[in-house]
Amino acid sequence: MQFAHIITIAGLAAGVIAAPVNGQKATFYNASVGIGACGRQLDESDMGVALSTEMNCKAFCGMNVEINSNGNTISAPVVDCCPGCNSDHIDVTPNIFESLNIPKSEGVADVSFFLG
Repeated sequence: MQFAHIITIAGLAAGVIAAPVNGQKATFYNASVGIGACGRQLDESDMGVALSTEMNCKAFCGMNVEINSNGNTISAPVVDCCPGCNSDHIDVTPNIFESLNIPKSEGVADVSFFLG
């Protein structure tokens, strides 16, 4: 019986995480800070996402995040955690900002994102 409850809860959590949400934000960060929370060396040339620690970010290491902004879409893996981010905010490597045609001078961009 307990096993069935665990499966049900896990299924519900996966459904919530996979749903895109509007009104989300993205910022970018210096990815050459060493080893990310997911255990790999980060580099400025990486395409990677840092999820909020509120989202239990380490549980999603390696999972792809689809990010949409300005009519552009990119998918990149979770490589790090962002302690300063809320659950509606991701921190991305500079290459992702560029790929989405977001000027780095903007600093904070309106995006929608989901894990999937």
